[in-house]
Amino acid sequence: MYIATNQETVEKINEVLAAQADKPQNIRVFIAGMGCSGPSFGLGLDSVNENDLTEVVEGINFVVEQSVYDTVGEIKVEWVGNGYSVQPVTVQESACGSCSSCG
Repeated sequence: MYIATNQETVEKINEVLAAQADKPQNIRVFIAGMGCSGPSFGLGLDSVNENDLTEVVEGINFVVEQSVYDTVGEIKVEWVGNGYSVQPVTVQESACGSCSSCG
C-alpha cells in the first residue's frame, strides 16, 4: 500500500493524535460516500482490522480496508488549510453525465 503526504500534513495529524491520546492511534482512510465524480473520502481514528492494509508514514499508521485500496489504489492525504484533502493519487475518469445532478 502507498499513502502520499507531506510534512505539513504529518504535523497536523500528529496534533490530532496528541489531542486524542485516549483513542486508537491509527488514521483510517475510508470511502465516505459516492457521487457522480466518484468516491469521497474521510479520515478517522480507528483500530486495525483483519482485512486492513497499513502504511507507516513518518510514524503515522495509516489504515485502509483492502477492498477500498483495491478499488482506488494509491491515496494522497494533504492538509489544505482548513481540513484534509483525501483522494486517489491517480484520478480516475469522471462518471459525470451518469446522474441527474450533472450539467
